[in-house]
Formats: sequence, structure tokens, C-alpha cells
Amino acid sequence: MSSPTSRKGSQPHQLRTAAEPRQNRLYNVRLSHIEQVNPSVRLLQLTIPPEVQDEAEGPELDQTTPPQPLTFLPGQWLDVHIPTISHAGGFSITSTPADAQILPSLEPPTAIPIEETDIPPIDPHGRPPYVELAVRHAPSNPASAWLWRPADEILGTELSIRVGGSFVWPPSSSGVVELTRIRTVVFVAGGVGINPLISMLSHLNNGDDEATALQHPHLNIRFLYSTKLPRGEGEANGTSLDQVLFLSRLRQIIASQSQFHRLQISLDLFITDLDPGTELGSLLGGSSEDLTLHARRINRGDLEKVVSGPDGRVRPEETVCYVCGPPEMTDEVVESLEGFLGKGERVFYEKWW
Repeated sequence: MSSPTSRKGSQPHQLRTAAEPRQNRLYNVRLSHIEQVNPSVRLLQLTIPPEVQDEAEGPELDQTTPPQPLTFLPGQWLDVHIPTISHAGGFSITSTPADAQILPSLEPPTAIPIEETDIPPIDPHGRPPYVELAVRHAPSNPASAWLWRPADEILGTELSIRVGGSFVWPPSSSGVVELTRIRTVVFVAGGVGINPLISMLSHLNNGDDEATALQHPHLNIRFLYSTKLPRGEGEANGTSLDQVLFLSRLRQIIASQSQFHRLQISLDLFITDLDPGTELGSLLGGSSEDLTLHARRINRGDLEKVVSGPDGRVRPEETVCYVCGPPEMTDEVVESLEGFLGKGERVFYEKWW
């Protein structure tokens, strides 16, 4: 959990998070890909050298401190050390632990000669292991400003990263939360607070959850996402939701679960800066069966609804909630959720300034 809101907003990331757990090791990675999601957010891919992830299986050079591959839990963040920047930046990981593993190499096809098919051959080397970050444009933050330099100036740069954070899936208070009893998981995101939550949901969608014993065929996921429409300078009301951060990924996950049925997911999207009278149907641009759109902020009634079962009852022992967003929003949401579930370590939160 983050600390209560105070003067932390002006402090460097490493000072703000000094009390949070961190791994001991720095890993060297390479900035390998940049994608512009919308006018204010970039997706960055940091490639991990395959030999780093192979270290656990290789010969141990030092028997007292055997090398370890880079690992993390969904929801954790990175200290990102950038050349020429004195303080490390802090950015939530938006990919999954599986993405940081080496994809097994494929044997080249032999049954069908290449010249007899129009299908290009599959790269036998697979894809390299990586971690992904979503970085908001923040000129006053030195690390963010550097990561927003022109792509041709920074692509290929070697950076150093360290994993940290206690806002994780599965719940860290496992002595209080009985994992096998969880039936409902509530995610509440505000703006770029979706970053750690998309890692958690993507991990659950992958089915990479054996350690938590959550193999229930009907795990309910309730996702509330509050945000503004992405716009450039001077741009009027947008007409599409295409550029909302990770919305397409959320909808893809819902589509996949409509086939696999391991998770039952509901998505409520709250657009907080629409002009009165905006036609919501025009924003959806097609089918809206996978989400419910609201032109307002999340309220207490919305929160009560998602923690209540079909019979209207709240079952705290079967429910966990994760909240990440601006400090004021997070404080209000956590207070409401703890009012419904009690303060028994069932509501987890993190604030980013």
C-alpha cells in the first residue's frame, strides 16, 4: 500500500517509495520499441538479454550468490535508471511475468517446402523476453521527459532497472485472505492508475495462476475504469474511445474469456470530461456488449454494486479489491470499499503522483 497523501508528490520516486520492498539486483535492459498510444502516453518495451533469463540454468560462477533471472509479480513497478539522469524514475510494469520469460524456440517446419506456400516461415527464435511500461508525458519529471524524447534519439539505449513494490497479485496479506475462498476481484482504476491493474488482469487471463490456487471456473472480475478522453492540445471532444489507454486490451481479454469461461468479467468505463448532451453511442462506434459506458465519475453506488453478489449481499471473505489512481480519488474509493468490506486487509491500493 502507499502511504497517505502528504508532501510526497514533490519527492523523487526512490525517496517516496523508500519503505517499499525492492529486489537487490539491477538488471541491464535495452529500450527496443516505442508505441504512441495517444497524445499523452507512450508504451515502451524493454528487452531483457536472454542470457539473463538463462542464468538460473547455467553454471553458477559464485556459489554463495547464485545468479537469478528477472522475475516480478503482477502490479509491481520498476526503478528505471537512465544515463545522465541523477534520480531513477518509477513506472508500473504493464506486461505479465510470462512476457519476461524466454519464449521457447520453434523447430523450423520440414513437412511443407517454403516455396510451396504463401505463409511466411515462423521465426524459430521466438521473441525475446521483455517488460512493458506505459509512460505519461510529464516534462517536469526528468525520467519521463527523457523517455519522451524523439524515438530515434533513445531507441537502443541501455537502461538499468530494479523491481519493487508491494501492490501485487496475489494478495500479499495471504495470512488474512484465504485465496481459495476468493470469488470476486474488484479493480478500480483512475487514469494511468490502470497500469498495474492491466498487468494483474492480463496475468489472470493467461491462466498463469497456479500459485494462488485460484482455479475456480467462475471467478468474477469487476473492473471500474475512470478516465478522460485523450486529446491533443486544442482538440475538441473526441468521437472515439480508441485511444483510451489499454481499453482495447481490456476488450480483447473480455472477448477471450467469452470463449474460455474461466473468468466472468464486467467492465464499466467512466469518461469524466464529456460535454453535457454527448451521445454515448457515437463514442462506442459499434458493439458495446462488452462494456458499460458512463459520462460521469465513479460514485459510492457503483462501488457497492460491484462488491455485492447477485442476491445483493456483500461477502467480504470472498472479495478482494485493488485500487490505483490519483490520491484524492483513491482515498475516496478506499474509504467507501472499506465501509462495505471492513478494514480486514481486503482493499489494496497504490497512489501515483
